[in-house]
Amino acid sequence: MIFRTAYKDRPAIGVKTPRLAALFLPEDGGKMASLTDNDQREYLLQAPGDTYLRLTADGRYGRAECSGFDDMFPTIDPYTPTDGRYAGITYPDHGEICRMPSVCRVSEDCVSFSFESPRFHTTFTKTVSADGDALALTYTLTNANPEPFLYLFATHCMLVGDPQAKIVTPLGAEAKIRKMFGMAEEAALNREQLAPFDPEGDAYKFYYLDRLPEGYCEYRYPSRGTRFRIESDPDCLPYLGLWMNTGSCKGYYNTAIELATAPFDTPAEALRTGTASYLPANGAVTFTIRISLLSL
Repeated sequence: MIFRTAYKDRPAIGVKTPRLAALFLPEDGGKMASLTDNDQREYLLQAPGDTYLRLTADGRYGRAECSGFDDMFPTIDPYTPTDGRYAGITYPDHGEICRMPSVCRVSEDCVSFSFESPRFHTTFTKTVSADGDALALTYTLTNANPEPFLYLFATHCMLVGDPQAKIVTPLGAEAKIRKMFGMAEEAALNREQLAPFDPEGDAYKFYYLDRLPEGYCEYRYPSRGTRFRIESDPDCLPYLGLWMNTGSCKGYYNTAIELATAPFDTPAEALRTGTASYLPANGAVTFTIRISLLSL
């Protein structure tokens, strides 16, 4: 079921399946702002307050709403190419999409959010529909340039933290990781669970260096008897990053799952290591992400 509603003071489009309900913000990057189960339990991290803190064209992501599930394209960290068509033009913090209004089209069984970038001559479209009990998010990234366009895509899926919850991935316990930020040494990072909430606790992020053999990650909540599952084709989103925040970042307590095209936060680093992604010249890339709430 597709319906119109509101989230805080922003217009929203709801998509409901037999097991979950999601709210998307067409004027704010098509963000998935809320995901609840049939018991009205929220799975996405919520920012405090009744007013949505909009992200400006050149604003810092962390100073705005910084919650829920945003789409990161064409970068995560700011990136300024040094050569090529876009030399000297900065890919903004956490990408363009999360700060742009969409052309929103609602039909009986799906809703689509489309964004045209006058800066980079790309088009980003996300179409959301029910897939049985789950949500299907189908993305089409189109390049109108006569040469390939260097980009990075990642899910920025911030989940409600729980000290008893456990992260489950298809990668083994000894899989190599690369720390992106955080206070602890890389070897001391907990890959499976959050430490208890501490307003001065660590906030750290790492990427697994190996490509995903299967394209999924789960966050399992024993207290709820449920598991959040996000999955995609590992040929399209082959890498996994995890951001674990025990309180020092904005006073939040969350885990963030990032299925990504590269194990880095900028296209430049991906380019340096041979893991870069390109939209083909005058071409497009399409992939689907599936979101489910399942029983333990």
